[in-house]
Amino acid sequence: MSDPYARPGGDPSHGSWPAPGGYPGQYARNQQPYPGHYQGAYPGQYPPQGHYGTGGHLPPRTHGMTVFAMVTGIVAAVLSLVPFVGFVSFVLGPLAMVLGIVGIARRISSRGFSVTALVTGTFALLVSILYAVLFSTMLSYFDNTQSFEFSANGTGEYEVTVAKTADPPETATLREPYAQTVEASTLFGGITATNPGGSDEDVSCRIHDTAGNLLVEDSQSGPHAVAVCELSDVLVRKVEDIQFPDQVNARELD
Repeated sequence: MSDPYARPGGDPSHGSWPAPGGYPGQYARNQQPYPGHYQGAYPGQYPPQGHYGTGGHLPPRTHGMTVFAMVTGIVAAVLSLVPFVGFVSFVLGPLAMVLGIVGIARRISSRGFSVTALVTGTFALLVSILYAVLFSTMLSYFDNTQSFEFSANGTGEYEVTVAKTADPPETATLREPYAQTVEASTLFGGITATNPGGSDEDVSCRIHDTAGNLLVEDSQSGPHAVAVCELSDVLVRKVEDIQFPDQVNARELD
């Protein structure tokens, strides 16, 4: 049988041509692949994981605006829960909301960051508004003053301290009964009767409203005794007197 690799006419020095590779399609050792071809372990091998050649897909980049929006929203949400400091969220909350809406509308990459910024910014703004409403309500309550009848008495010489508002109270030393109608705050108003000496004396205090109803009273005896009557006790007592039902019947709510 004739050799398929034999030269035409015969070759005295070589009996056959060497094969170009170990198997058909394999490159010879000194043969270079065509430009741009990945030189793997064998022809057709894909690049190893993590390698991006010509035309490869790069991982999506995180947009700086969406990251800033998310961080701003989270900071605003955390600060909104801190009393008095939470008012900063009035600025940070809407800022995070606007940036989050812009990121969603423009379909910027990292859509989850934009959604997080929108949610946390909205939460921070709502909590800040709630704090503002409560704070304004407390201020209006502090400024609420009414007419009350303050009275105090003692069996000996005693000191009377009258507090009308948040301003420093007035103190006087008396021997006779004390009675006066004052405009006092419902939170800071009050009267105190003190026995300054070491003798066994009695002191007492009372607060009435303009209709003559007794709101609060206190009496003490002994050396350095102190009787305290404060309008804030009236508010606390009213809250404690509220009766809450133990069980609520569903039919009663219909």
